[in-house]
Amino acid sequence: MGRLSGYVRAGMVHPSEAPLLREAVTLLFNGASEADATRWLTGKGMLTPRGNEFRREVLHRLLTNPRLAGLDENGEPIEGWEERVLEPEVFRRLQKLFEERSEQRGKSRDAYEYLATGGCAICDECTAPMVGSRAHAEAPPSYKCDGCGRTRINAEKLEDFLAEHVLAELLKPEARERLALLERDIEAEIARLKKHIEGADERFASIGELYGRGLMVKAAFVAAQKASKEDLRAAKARLKYLERMTDLPIGDVHDLIAWWRTAPYASKRGLVLLEIEHVRVGRAEGSQAPEKRVLLDWRQPAA
Repeated sequence: MGRLSGYVRAGMVHPSEAPLLREAVTLLFNGASEADATRWLTGKGMLTPRGNEFRREVLHRLLTNPRLAGLDENGEPIEGWEERVLEPEVFRRLQKLFEERSEQRGKSRDAYEYLATGGCAICDECTAPMVGSRAHAEAPPSYKCDGCGRTRINAEKLEDFLAEHVLAELLKPEARERLALLERDIEAEIARLKKHIEGADERFASIGELYGRGLMVKAAFVAAQKASKEDLRAAKARLKYLERMTDLPIGDVHDLIAWWRTAPYASKRGLVLLEIEHVRVGRAEGSQAPEKRVLLDWRQPAA
């Protein structure tokens, strides 16, 4: 087993590392994040026993190791452990802090709802959809490319940008009429998809009948079944996506900005999806501002 940070050897603290780790723990108790504490240690020049800079997950693993307080895996003092980086009561208090922060992060992640996932937001580099993500446990919600993985943008900044442009578009003359036409087109497509999905059993039966009568070789039968299943899956996904756009109680709304501030999430999401076909997010090239990274493809009514 390699040397544990903060110790020269088992039971003997490192004269320079131990004080730095204690100070990092004090920072955590005073409200700093683990990322903040990691950056602080790096700024002080502290390295891991292998000579690497600390990463947040490495620091967390170290600070949850009971040997840092001279304790075994059962929380009992290790016999002959003369010195310790952290006192046992400080170590236990630190673990309680980690547990509380973990619960808070879990609640925060569960509570956040993304407006433009599901294929609306896409990576402008590889065209793959953007998915809800966090760079690490303590990071704010963001959108990340589900393809190349290189494109990421802060969710709140992107969604504020979307809200600003969608509401500005609706304030233009004849915007409500255009929205009504878009809803008509969406409802027509929903009706077509439902009919297509309802006919899936009949299509599968026809493929099986052709194969059973010897009019289709096995390889073609397997390929046709696979294609039909994929078509059905895509149709169901598209239907679910479109149905999010059909409940927009804004016909009699006069103050759209006030409505947006208090509107249900489903209504705001439906409005964004109805107005915008794609939100194309470019990679950050020196600027994180959505104005310099995002292009909007506005949905147009059918001719």
